[in-house]
Amino acid sequence: MSRKFLRHKTKGTIYNYNELTLLDSANLVEVVTEEEAFPERFQPKATKGRKSRLTLEEVKIEEPDPTPPSLAEEAAEGWPK
Repeated sequence: MSRKFLRHKTKGTIYNYNELTLLDSANLVEVVTEEEAFPERFQPKATKGRKSRLTLEEVKIEEPDPTPPSLAEEAAEGWPK
């Protein structure tokens, strides 16, 4: 037997099924099954986790000088000429 839950239509918040809550805000909530409310619980075991083939190692990259020397000299001379 699948349990029932209430899902808020705009926010997506999941609540336990309660007749009074359903009646109070009938246009804001919808009745959903447990599988719709919590799909991660019903995910096949084969796709739950895989080992990564990648190894993430730190690679140090030297940052280039932000201004080339010719541009620095031109800026030091002043503008306009």
